Amino acid sequence: MKCRDIMSKRLETLSETDTIARAAIVMKEAQVGFLPICGADRKVIGVVTDRDLVTRGLASALEARTTSAAMIMTAPAVTCLADADLRAAEELMARERRSRLVLTNDDGTIAGVLSVVDLVERAPGRETLATLKSLLWREALGPRGGAAPGQRLLKDDPLSAERPESERVTEPVFVGGRHDLGTKEFPS
Repeated sequence: MKCRDIMSKRLETLSETDTIARAAIVMKEAQVGFLPICGADRKVIGVVTDRDLVTRGLASALEARTTSAAMIMTAPAVTCLADADLRAAEELMARERRSRLVLTNDDGTIAGVLSVVDLVERAPGRETLATLKSLLWREALGPRGGAAPGQRLLKDDPLSAERPESERVTEPVFVGGRHDLGTKEFPS
């Protein structure tokens, strides 16, 4: 199966000159949290997420009506060819820990977006579970890896860095979820 077979083709995009306010409006109207930013040639130069709007725009007190969304975008965008095998896209998502990929045509122009939801809904029975686990670790641990403010982060611990990744997290971090199932780590 190819990425093109299950990708989202109905896209909302921004231009390099669209503002942060425009990005927020498009996200609200389209009910999305991810927008590719394209140059005049329809080639993707980056992406802006709802998280970018908050952490790079709002938290930095940038003027939403006059600041270009390109100033807060994540660049370069993680991309994959639309004609690539779906397994290659899943591996890329897992490795980069991204829940969405921008798919491009051979000439580099935008073709669509592939999300983890597309994988779950349209490609069941594949290696999607491994991809989800990789993404969920990022979400479950959060940016501080479960450490309280002021505590040393796992990534800063020299002993932790020497251990295999599977042994680095010893105490799970639960926020909501089902504690009654006896789960010691999420995801396993």
